[in-house]
Amino acid sequence: MLNLPAMYRARRDDESGFTVIEVTMASMIMVIVLAMFFSTLVSLTSSEDRSQRLVSNEQNVRFELDQLARELRAANPIVPLPNATSAGDYSNQIEVVLGPSGGAQTVVRWTYDMSRELMERQLMSDTSASATVLAQSFYLNKVRNVEKGLPVFSYYGPQNQDLVAQALAGTGTMNNVPNCAQRVHIVMISDSNPGPVPFTETQDVEVRNRLPGNGGFGEC
Repeated sequence: MLNLPAMYRARRDDESGFTVIEVTMASMIMVIVLAMFFSTLVSLTSSEDRSQRLVSNEQNVRFELDQLARELRAANPIVPLPNATSAGDYSNQIEVVLGPSGGAQTVVRWTYDMSRELMERQLMSDTSASATVLAQSFYLNKVRNVEKGLPVFSYYGPQNQDLVAQALAGTGTMNNVPNCAQRVHIVMISDSNPGPVPFTETQDVEVRNRLPGNGGFGEC
């Protein structure tokens, strides 16, 4: 039979807990493990968000590029820019008439605003220098062509000649760019917001009304 002091010591040993140092170390380890877990979770969430934004922005660029290409194919015709002072202005702007000759027609102007890095589409009242904007849509933000020094639009004639380059070199006139363009090459450099490195989308568009057998080339 245990005497009372021995029983007291045994009970005290059974009820002994963790020391302050042990509790502190365990808490620190738990905090480190939780920090690593949440850091990994935040990283994965951020990566997924960037991927989703990139996919969404690529889809937007392709959608607007397809619409632009459809309008250029149907151009009847591509018309001279009333505000152009140099052939180089055509690198960031294009204006087309849509609709059948002798019927209801609309004038559409696509402009790359280099200062704001956006592509916009404007419905114009006519093709004159005094034309007014009837409607305007801001289509694409963060179009980075100006940062890369690349034109949005490049115009090629029936002999596959670069009409803007010819006009700037003095071997062609500024009006040759809209009047003689049979093919328009479009380049858009964009990125998601925010997102990884900018991507590039391109399209080659043949102007149907300028193809052989479908009309002339203006004053080429």
